[in-house]
Amino acid sequence: MPQKALGGEVGMSFEVLLVYFALLLLIAFGGKYLLSPVQFCLQLLLKGGSGFVLLVVFNLLAQFTGYYLPLNLYTAVYCGFLGFPGVVSLCFLQTWL
Repeated sequence: MPQKALGGEVGMSFEVLLVYFALLLLIAFGGKYLLSPVQFCLQLLLKGGSGFVLLVVFNLLAQFTGYYLPLNLYTAVYCGFLGFPGVVSLCFLQTWL
């Protein structure tokens, strides 16, 4: 039930205002952590896409030698995060394992 303020009109209690202020501070200072999972997913999607393109280009260039790297989600994300050294390490792994 709303409490009456000093002037007689209905207003909020001090505790409710304090809770609103605390929530506002929590959102202001902790809001960047709410965006962090979204940014991580977007970065994973972008790097996975760039790794996919990198593997497709490598497979197109290496098709004349009969050498290929498998194109799946794991290799695409791996090559996306590591770039060209990721492609080279996948070549070493496929050759010697």
